[in-house]
Amino acid sequence: MTFCPELSDDVREVRDWVHEFARDVIRPAGAEWDEREETPWPVIQEAAKIGLYSLDFFAQQWFEESGLGLPVAFEELFWGDAGIGLSIVGTGLAAAALASNGTPEQMGEWLPEMFGTPDDVRLGAFCSSEPDAGSDVGAIRTRAVYDEAADEWVLNGVKTWATNGGIASVHVVVASVDPSLGTRGQASFVVPPGAPGLSQGQKFRKHGIRASHTAEVILDDVRVPGRCLLGGKEKLDERLARVRAGARAGGQAAMRTFETTRPTVAAMAVGIARAAFEYARDYAGEREQFGRKIGENQAVAFLLADM
Repeated sequence: MTFCPELSDDVREVRDWVHEFARDVIRPAGAEWDEREETPWPVIQEAAKIGLYSLDFFAQQWFEESGLGLPVAFEELFWGDAGIGLSIVGTGLAAAALASNGTPEQMGEWLPEMFGTPDDVRLGAFCSSEPDAGSDVGAIRTRAVYDEAADEWVLNGVKTWATNGGIASVHVVVASVDPSLGTRGQASFVVPPGAPGLSQGQKFRKHGIRASHTAEVILDDVRVPGRCLLGGKEKLDERLARVRAGARAGGQAAMRTFETTRPTVAAMAVGIARAAFEYARDYAGEREQFGRKIGENQAVAFLLADM
């Protein structure tokens, strides 16, 4: 199929629907929740009630044939407000990690848990970054050790800058199984709701996007069943054996997730930029200095043209 940037009628319809929600629900609430620096649960619930925050919506747009479904929707949400927008779509990163690395059975079990229902809204969190490991995923120190007798994985470490970290129902954690192999010795694990040993560390105060919860996640002897290893142990053992024999690993868990979600992150930035330009344009058309609108000054007009 040849890619075409022209939006289909279906994508246009979704774009207009999301834009309407962003205009009528998100924007009026943006300043309040930014000041409160709290997760806007009522807004997320409103999104869930109309089907915008739901597994069905994310899946339908994920598989939209042009590939533009999610980026277009995310652009409109972030045009509304970046903090509330990220609160609504933050679960998508954990869902992408699960979809990129998990089995069909794991997706069927855990994806619904990440979203919940309109009456019981839930969140997912993807936990990769650490105090000394941001984009450098090779520096991840969180360890996962297999307890064969119990068929459980034991996770220990500290994750940081986790969107929805500590308040999510389902956490997807990237950990090192064999540190000697660097990124090739890592795997992803689902930590189910209420798992003992997982707790929220400090919640970060930010300069922006403050309606989105960002925090540390502390893993202290967190035990998860063997089935919580994304992809399964047999697949992991085969991959580790190939790497130890000098062969290629065939991809890295955290990077697969990041690469999958890059287009939507770019779309978020476009939505923020659109909103910033529109605010600046409108202000330049309203603000008066020395008897005329500041937008009539050539220097200001040039700034708007550059934007």
